[in-house]
Amino acid sequence: MGIAEELVSNQRALASLPTLYYKVRSALADPEVVIQALSDLISTDPSLAAAVLRIANSAFYGFPRKIETLSRAIGLIGLNQLGDIVLASTLASTFQGIRPQKMDMARFWRGSIRRALLCRSMARHLGERDPERFFILGLLSDMGHLVLYQTQPDLAAIILDMASYSLSDIAQKERDMLGCDFAEVGAALILKWQLPESFACVVRHQLKPIEAGEQAAEAARLNLAISIAEALERGEQINAACAPLCPDSPELSGVDLTLLAVFAEECESQLESVVSSLGL
Repeated sequence: MGIAEELVSNQRALASLPTLYYKVRSALADPEVVIQALSDLISTDPSLAAAVLRIANSAFYGFPRKIETLSRAIGLIGLNQLGDIVLASTLASTFQGIRPQKMDMARFWRGSIRRALLCRSMARHLGERDPERFFILGLLSDMGHLVLYQTQPDLAAIILDMASYSLSDIAQKERDMLGCDFAEVGAALILKWQLPESFACVVRHQLKPIEAGEQAAEAARLNLAISIAEALERGEQINAACAPLCPDSPELSGVDLTLLAVFAEECESQLESVVSSLGL
């Protein structure tokens, strides 16, 4: 077992996602599943049911009329997107009780959701079949830091002193001190949760997308999303010259850099709504 895997295994509260998530995922994998059955299943957890309705009624989807029932929400959103919403809500609720002393959780979640929204915008403009999948990738990308800061509070204090450093420099410091970085820990967490291996690959290689093999383009888009999200947090203007964390990312991603400002605008217009919808 590697260092990243050991750190994840030692966090019992994060060892697995709630049972209901796996039940919903199993139901969605059934080609004969009906909307009412999914609605009944999700209804067994009032907080999850409320989250699905909040997200369905948020600017994230922008439906013109208020959606008042789960069955209606599921019918409009679609089954693939429902799985992504349930996972996003599950991640938010799972981590609500994880509050490392040294970590600004409000800032963490806003950064994670910015990444998620930016990844989704890129996927939509590129015509990806399931852009919501990319929202989940963005949301998962920094989860390794929650584990690190929870299990290694002394490290957290040192990292906070490096606030002006790049994420790549911070990851190097983590490797120097622990033998692994946040991206490796995040990938280990994703595999522990039995999420797709492709998710783990993208998260593991988010700082060096060229090493992600078949997922290099997705990792490069995540790399761009991180760069834009951090620039937005600093209050900087977003344009085609926005520097990526990795110089290979623009070419690998296939993204038209002249659209970066568009992605940023879409992100900021939805940010508060999504933060509220996830109860963060």
